[in-house]
Amino acid sequence: MKSEFFNRPIWQQYLLSCLFLLSIFWIGYLLFIVDIEREAEQQMQLYHEKKVEIELLQARLTRYQASKSNSLSLISEKELAQAIEHNHLALSSFKHYEDDSYINWEIELYGKFVDFIALITSLNDDYYYLDFHHLMINKQDQQLQITFTLLFKKEVK
Repeated sequence: MKSEFFNRPIWQQYLLSCLFLLSIFWIGYLLFIVDIEREAEQQMQLYHEKKVEIELLQARLTRYQASKSNSLSLISEKELAQAIEHNHLALSSFKHYEDDSYINWEIELYGKFVDFIALITSLNDDYYYLDFHHLMINKQDQQLQITFTLLFKKEVK
């Protein structure tokens, strides 16, 4: 078995050897280095996601600690309206009346039950004081009619 490789001129032997080594290196580069680069990019993306999640949890913890030192805060009409709008509910009526020791807000909303639960959850997460009375939920066409009264005790001065 004679090989034609050794019968070629020396410069062709070196050239073929170098091309073979370069092709082996290129294949190794594609298989290993590109794979490592993709893995590093995925790890960086995961790191950034975890960093954002940690920042959100830290903000929630500071809000919790601040609210723990204070009592629950009362919600204002504007904050309630923003929360209702944010949770895709429609406010159909709002009545505000007071007696000697209490302030009453009669509220009627239209929307989905899931959105109503999301509203309550978001208000609880923000540490608002909510005292629900006379909660009624009726099915109206495609949506629910949710009627309730929020009761706030007047501060004695």
